[in-house]
Amino acid sequence: MNQNHSRRGFLRRLTAMGSLRPLSSLQAAAPFGTQLAALAAMAAQPGHAATTGGGYKALVCVFLHGGSDMHNWIVPVDTDGYAEYARARGDLAWPKAKLRPLSSTSQAEGRAFAMPQEIAPLAKWYEAGKAAVIANVGPLSRPISKSEYSAGIGVPKKLFSHNDQASTWQSLAPEGASSGWGGRMADLLATANGYPVFTATSAAGNTVFLTGHSVTQFQVAPEGAAIINGLAATNIFGSNRAPGALQKALASSGPDLIQREYSRILQRSISANSVLQLAMNSAAAPEIPATAVLNGTAETTLNQTNLAMQLRTVAQMIAANQRLGMRRQVFFVSMGGFDTHADQMRIQPGQMQQVAHSIDYFLSAMESLGMLDAVTLFTASDFGRTLLSNGDGSDHGWGSHHFVAGGGVKGRRIYGDFPIPALGTSTDIGSGRLLPTTAVSQMAASMGSWLGLSSAELKFVLPDLAQFGPPPNFMI
Repeated sequence: MNQNHSRRGFLRRLTAMGSLRPLSSLQAAAPFGTQLAALAAMAAQPGHAATTGGGYKALVCVFLHGGSDMHNWIVPVDTDGYAEYARARGDLAWPKAKLRPLSSTSQAEGRAFAMPQEIAPLAKWYEAGKAAVIANVGPLSRPISKSEYSAGIGVPKKLFSHNDQASTWQSLAPEGASSGWGGRMADLLATANGYPVFTATSAAGNTVFLTGHSVTQFQVAPEGAAIINGLAATNIFGSNRAPGALQKALASSGPDLIQREYSRILQRSISANSVLQLAMNSAAAPEIPATAVLNGTAETTLNQTNLAMQLRTVAQMIAANQRLGMRRQVFFVSMGGFDTHADQMRIQPGQMQQVAHSIDYFLSAMESLGMLDAVTLFTASDFGRTLLSNGDGSDHGWGSHHFVAGGGVKGRRIYGDFPIPALGTSTDIGSGRLLPTTAVSQMAASMGSWLGLSSAELKFVLPDLAQFGPPPNFMI
């Protein structure tokens, strides 16, 4: 059969496989990414072995790029709390009538909270005891006070910078960090798996979060494993010479050591993706429903959204865990567009709907597969945002509120200190930017312990953990 592969489709699949520069003219048909993690596709990667115990567990990071304004995701609705919120937020405040009160078990010190209708699918899991909120969490190298912040003492580097704070959330260091805490967890967990190459997997491209010291992240496309169909093709992106050059690169056994190594990596990369695709095909996850959601002000359906597709691919990989001999995995998915300096009240409802319905789909899929107790999902973002409106949106902040969900979560609770949403408080460092009271390392430590990491192993994953008090106890 004459298979004519479009250039766009071919490159999309190959880009999902990492990056490796072509080494000679023999690779003319392969100026594309290859999955460097495939070097370890059929053998355990080096690293320390964590005490993983029986059964399977997976951690899923949902990263909201741009700095999500979480002030509007969970809102105090007791009389004093809502009055302060509405006064500080101005035109960014949700009308109280559009908020769904949470059950009384979520109240702390007489306070009451609610979530907007747009995230009702997420509130459902909260009320069912399968989701919780971690209040005012953010990157810290040690606990600091407002006066120390003002004096520049103990302040993390490059606050309020997108790239640096996204990196700091994911790695505990600004842009340029060589490893992330998800990858360092994978370093310790990989040897428990039949295919260590799949220990740390991103469905959202390259991320420092999953980069380890010994483990290399495996990348899949939002639609699934990046299978190369060009090997049997007669025409690849308009060239009838490209398939032959690709096959020649794969078969290379010449005197050039680098060229031979390139061929070996490429072969293992293709093999790893083929193994994954076969396993996923035999353990399919539920289809994404065609639920109506907003994309800005336009209506679309959930099964057309990128985040939901990424989470379905993760669900398929989790469903295939027994076929692949996996016991511990860490995943990364993401969604962009949360840098709402302007037009926030038009943009945010659709963002909320897409995130909440995507997470609801994923948790429902895990429940239908009997895997809900084995999976913990959490949200993260570059930073929080200002409580104070800039007139049409909010600006870069620091601390924020985030969700954690799964069968292993002690739900229907708000963990940490939820600050009064007012200006001029002890946690306001300017315009309602929150000074975090829970460190990312503390939140990560609770999930790392749930995965089976010991106290000593957590010190390797989270080097600054000893600077803080006990982590929030939100995991069973």
